Amino acid sequence: MVSICHDANSRNNMGDCRQVYERGLKAIPFSVDLWIHYLNYCKTTFADDEEMLRSTFEKALETCGLEFRSDRLWDAYLKWETDNKNLQNITKIYDRVLATATQGFQTHFDGFCAHINNNPPSKVLTVDEFLTLRQEVLQQLRQSDSALGEAVTAPGDDTEAPPGEEPAEEAVIAVASPEETAKLKEKIVSIRWKTHITTKEAVQARQTFEEGIKRPYFHVKPLERCQLKNWKDYLEFEIAQGDAKRISVLFERCLIACALYEDFWLRYLRYLEEKVTDNTEIIRDVYERACTIHHKKKPNLHLHWAVYEEMQGNYEKAGEILTALEKVVPNLIQVIYRRINLARRSGDVATAADLYEHYIDKAKNRVIANNMTIKYARFCWKILNDIDRAVSILKKALEKDKENPRLYLQLIDMALQRTPVDESEVIGVIDIYLARENAELEQRVMFAQRKIEFLEDFGSNVKSVQKATDEFQKLLKQLQEKKKKSDDNKKQEEPNLKKTKSDQKDSSGPSYNASQMSQPPASTGQYSAPNYNQSGGYSQPPAQGGYNQGYNQQPPYNQQYNQQYNQSDPNYNNYQNWGYSQTGYGNYNQGWGGYNYY
Repeated sequence: MVSICHDANSRNNMGDCRQVYERGLKAIPFSVDLWIHYLNYCKTTFADDEEMLRSTFEKALETCGLEFRSDRLWDAYLKWETDNKNLQNITKIYDRVLATATQGFQTHFDGFCAHINNNPPSKVLTVDEFLTLRQEVLQQLRQSDSALGEAVTAPGDDTEAPPGEEPAEEAVIAVASPEETAKLKEKIVSIRWKTHITTKEAVQARQTFEEGIKRPYFHVKPLERCQLKNWKDYLEFEIAQGDAKRISVLFERCLIACALYEDFWLRYLRYLEEKVTDNTEIIRDVYERACTIHHKKKPNLHLHWAVYEEMQGNYEKAGEILTALEKVVPNLIQVIYRRINLARRSGDVATAADLYEHYIDKAKNRVIANNMTIKYARFCWKILNDIDRAVSILKKALEKDKENPRLYLQLIDMALQRTPVDESEVIGVIDIYLARENAELEQRVMFAQRKIEFLEDFGSNVKSVQKATDEFQKLLKQLQEKKKKSDDNKKQEEPNLKKTKSDQKDSSGPSYNASQMSQPPASTGQYSAPNYNQSGGYSQPPAQGGYNQGYNQQPPYNQQYNQQYNQSDPNYNNYQNWGYSQTGYGNYNQGWGGYNYY
């Protein structure tokens, strides 16, 4: 950066040189070295513009004056004011730096003492401060000299002036004696001494953390764990102190060294969002830097950013963020549902419906497509209040996946919501699935059980109940025979497996686990077997669950959620267990955690 500026400067292109510096300072505002180079350039180029140079120094201190290693920047400002012999400005700068916890706090205090000792008090202080301190010093001198009978003249009392006129300012602030001057200087230093002690304690409290920072600059090489822990502990300490300016400066310093760790970005954003003051522009700037520079492919930060913009009512910007993220990280389930639900929450239901149809057609995974199809059907049913459209969507999906029980369950649920309940519609859906010979036998038994329950509660003909019971018993008998056959095969295989295992101990061939080989083949279907009991309830256990007058209820996947519908109709209570596991989601919970692709 500096070499580019020097190149532009060597070609006498002052405008380009200044623009390069300003762009660099915007990108890395906490670089003390870059600020010093820029200030040297300004002092050379704008030597006669004192106000412009002073405002530039002030801007530099405002930006990174609280940086623990910013002493050289303070020293440069003091030297420039010293060269211009602005003694009062030097005192003001010292007052600020003496209250700032920096690495060279002791050097600054020594410099302040030298500044006071080498210059008259009337020159280094403002008139008001000087007169106040001189009054206090003279009061002390009066008390010490009163015993000797000496008189001490108050400021301005010994100055003659024409009647009706005030003495000149130079005469008022003139010091009468060397003793008074020494007392004044001692008073000035003693006042700052209290500030110096407070600053010293602040530096000592931070010294351990600062010494633990071995790499304050950016690098693609990962930081050591002790470095990351040191930054975390330092941030916790500074937040506990409650100085908002110092906290922001430390976060910005941290994000230089830890730019590739999204946890620190999220921590800073969480701190800013929890503050009562309006930090909208600052928060957006942090999101912009995090998502467009350092973490272009980290969905977590982008999803947070989209949520923040939506909370601000900026739906258009939130949509742009999600669209851009989808281009960088395609086929991410969280992004897909966020886009759809963002459109829905913004009131653009037509766009939400179009997105559902787009992603369903685009889906390469059948399970994901079915999941989105069910969500789309519910959207049409509950949001658009168009149950017929929802039914047609599910039937269209069944043309591609005819043995999927979840689609049939959703159709049954929608039919049960109609008033009055259409018996033929519900039974028709159940019979279609029962006629699927390729469907899993466990699922067919479950649907047969449901058919009995429905006809018991809503059927108009007892013969249909008896027919459904006979059909259920037939399927249940087939399932028992299948299970018994599987158990017999297992018992027959056990002796052979033990013998095989014994023989393999003496052979050089690969070793096999008998318990694995004796296990019956896993079901090839996607859905688990039901659990039956006398009350007519059921659940969906794994396909390999043992049959012992019912199936053990075990969730088939680590991450799933059962969709249950509690209806106001008391007759519907027997169907509240008609839930089904939503497979194919893995760790997806529409939160900030793991990401699922398809």
